[in-house]
Amino acid sequence: MKKRIALPMAVLLSATLVLAGCQNGGNPQSQTSGTAQATGVAPAPSTETGGVRKISIGTASPGGGFHMGASALATVVNTKMSGYELAVEVTGASAQNAALVQSGDIELGLCATEVAWEAYNGKYSFEGNTCDKIRTIIPGWGGVYMFITTAETGIKKLEDFAGKSFSGGAVGSSTAIFVERAFSLFNVKPNLMNLPNTESARTLGDGTIHGFGLAHPAASVTELETTKNIVLVTIPPEYKSKFQEAYPQYVWLDIPAGYYKALPDGAHSAGLYNLVLASADVDEQVVYDIVKGAYENRELIKTVFPQFAEEMDIKNLGCSTIPYHAGAIRYFQEQGGTIPDALIPPEAK
Repeated sequence: MKKRIALPMAVLLSATLVLAGCQNGGNPQSQTSGTAQATGVAPAPSTETGGVRKISIGTASPGGGFHMGASALATVVNTKMSGYELAVEVTGASAQNAALVQSGDIELGLCATEVAWEAYNGKYSFEGNTCDKIRTIIPGWGGVYMFITTAETGIKKLEDFAGKSFSGGAVGSSTAIFVERAFSLFNVKPNLMNLPNTESARTLGDGTIHGFGLAHPAASVTELETTKNIVLVTIPPEYKSKFQEAYPQYVWLDIPAGYYKALPDGAHSAGLYNLVLASADVDEQVVYDIVKGAYENRELIKTVFPQFAEEMDIKNLGCSTIPYHAGAIRYFQEQGGTIPDALIPPEAK
């Protein structure tokens, strides 16, 4: 992620226009740590023959929003949808999920908006490895990137992490990519490592490292606050223009006041929208059924992950940075949703 390329003005404008809709309303790894296998294109299950369509969804290490979101969706599919079975797979997060969905090794995957945009357009670390088959099926939920530390470290601002041990998260995850970009852009040089989310929280708690990165909302941070005096650092307002100029594919969102004890007034900083992706090769009826099942059971999703249930609202369809799957478009249009022209894929036009 150390290489930065200059994007053509037309590409930057396109990214800016798509992201505005949200604000207003080396190479990726190729193997999962789970058991997902190549699936290719498969039709919807036949209820007449009792067939069950087994599907995998790629997440990230436990402790973050991806695992929570996938677990919520799996709860719906496995308890409310006859003929489908959804397995949650632990993977290397956004970049790997985009690559695995592209290759057909998993049918569904969680991916941050900026990584999805870069993968679909073949930019940054995806140069030469364009993931042109990835499609959004559910807009998901928003998140804000945080730099987490403890009061004992004496760290209060981004520059204070210089020379400190810091975990950016799993290699290829959207958080790891963001952390490296932010530190590099503002010339902060910590000792970076890549630990899983739960391991990062544990090692910060016992003082082995000085900080780690994660996107709000994060259960591991909430849990850590019960035993430690936590300090949460975000990109400060005075750095916003410089960051946006360098990386226009990021959105800027809010952490609500009072969500964390460490942020009683909340924060407004660089963030993302977490998308549920599928390959364009996945049967339209399969995607339609899953999207329909998810939206018709939002109350069940709410019991597992309230923010996902609230922010997957159809009014947030403009939050995607890549085109939607034809099956998702069919459902959203039936519900009166409007898909921006820029988010309709070639196969659905």
